[in-house]
Amino acid sequence: MLAFASSLVPRVCAGCRGHLGPLCPACAAHLVGPARPAVVRPRPDGLPTVWTVADYEGPTREAVVAFKDHGRWALRAALGATLAVSVAAAAADVPDPSMLTLVPAPGSPGSARARDGDHVLELCRVAARRLRGTGVAVRVAPVLVGVRRRRDQVGLGRAARADNLSGSIAPTTAAAGLPGVLLVDDVVTSGATLAECARALRSVGVEPFGACVVAATRGRH
Repeated sequence: MLAFASSLVPRVCAGCRGHLGPLCPACAAHLVGPARPAVVRPRPDGLPTVWTVADYEGPTREAVVAFKDHGRWALRAALGATLAVSVAAAAADVPDPSMLTLVPAPGSPGSARARDGDHVLELCRVAARRLRGTGVAVRVAPVLVGVRRRRDQVGLGRAARADNLSGSIAPTTAAAGLPGVLLVDDVVTSGATLAECARALRSVGVEPFGACVVAATRGRH
């Protein structure tokens, strides 16, 4: 009876708190559009080209935060579909696109457990399934790990973000030799996380051809 009753309650939209959730058509429209390179200034050393679709503000920001921090797993389909658009654009920079490899940015040790899952890895899997459905050969390889806890990046300046992340990510033994690597995160702000991921991969001889996100902080693209 409880399950039946709960099914009758309208699902709240993560973007506007209205009905027609998990994301109403008006809020979902913010996640639609062509991908474009994100302009990150000042650009961290070693940051590859980052492709984005949406502005990290308004309904998009609310949806990402709800998915990432509040367990709204039903949002993975909409956010993953947007990520697939970024991946498709970034794939044009891969010399041999016969196999793309999506490498998700890892959280701090224990963050996946605290959030009941790895949200970036989930978005990668959704994007990969969508792209395979269009005939694109793509796999997901979670070959980066957080090796020490980091402070929350919110509120930190650019230099502090870089210091906070320096040496915090390492490759696993499975990272070496991966082809057609594209880094993935949910959002780009300063670019420090993706630059650290790129550094970790280069330490085992793997050069990422680009990076893909759902959204970028407004003014950086």
